[in-house]
Amino acid sequence: MPSYIQSQINNPITGVFGTGQVQIFGSSGTWFVPAGVTRVRVRMWGAGASASNQSSYYSGGGGGGFALKTIYDLTGVTSVGVTVGAGIASPSSGATAAGTQAGTSSFGSFCSATGGITSTTTDVSIGGTGVGGDINNSGGKAGWGGGSVVGGGGGSASLIGNGANATTSNPSISTGGAGAGHGSASGNTFGGNGFLTTGGIFNTTTTYYAIQPTASIQPFSIDLIGTGGGGGYQCHGINGGGGGYQFYGGFPGGGSGANATTTGILSAGGLVIVEW
Repeated sequence: MPSYIQSQINNPITGVFGTGQVQIFGSSGTWFVPAGVTRVRVRMWGAGASASNQSSYYSGGGGGGFALKTIYDLTGVTSVGVTVGAGIASPSSGATAAGTQAGTSSFGSFCSATGGITSTTTDVSIGGTGVGGDINNSGGKAGWGGGSVVGGGGGSASLIGNGANATTSNPSISTGGAGAGHGSASGNTFGGNGFLTTGGIFNTTTTYYAIQPTASIQPFSIDLIGTGGGGGYQCHGINGGGGGYQFYGGFPGGGSGANATTTGILSAGGLVIVEW
C-alpha cells in the first residue's frame, strides 16, 4: 500500500507544489484526484537491473531512469493508475539473462521511467531513462569484466542528473554522472560518491571489512532521492547508488553488482511520488 506524508520538507530545488500534499508509491496502485485539484506534479524512478553473464563476461545491472512532469489540466480525470517497476533477482545460475529489462514505473499515460537493462554483449549494461517528462534523466551503465573480475552496478538517475556509470575491469573505469554513485568491480575497492554522500569502501589491508556508503547529512527531501553513494567491493549501494560486487543496488533504481555464483542478489525497485 502507498504511504502518505502531509507536507514536503526542505525541497531546495523544486520547492513545495500546490498544497504540499504528497503520496509516495512503493508499489503499484491508484492515485485518486482530490476534490478541487486541477494540477499535479509527479516524479518517478524505474527499477535497476540485475547482473548478467554473457560469454564469461560478468556485468552489473544498469540503473533506473528518472522523470519529472507537471500536469496542468486534470479536467474530467478522477483517478490515475500508478505502476512501480519491480527489481530483478539473480536466478540459480547467479546471473540474469542478457537483455532482461527491469520494471518500468509510470503515471498513467502521462510519463514513465524505464528500468535498467542487463548486458547483451561484452559491453556495459544500459541504464533506463525518463520518457515524456519535463525532465528526463538516464540511469548509469554497469561495469563489466572477465574471468574472476566483474563489474559493479550503475547508479539510478535523479532530479540532479544522470546516474553514474559503474567501475569496470575492462576497458576502463568510468565515474561520470551527477546522480547516484556507481558500484565497484571486484578489482576495485571504492564505490562512487553520490551528490551529497560518499561511496563505500572495502578494506583489503589486514582486516577485510566493508565500510558502507554514508547517508546524506541533509534533512529528508524528495529532491535528493536517488543521489546516494555506490557500494565498494562487497558493499551495498544506498539511495539509488549502484551495488558493488555481489551486493545490492540502493533503492530506488540502483543496479546490482555482478556476481558469478551468488543467487538472489536483488536489484532495487522503482518509486513514484505524486504532489498536489
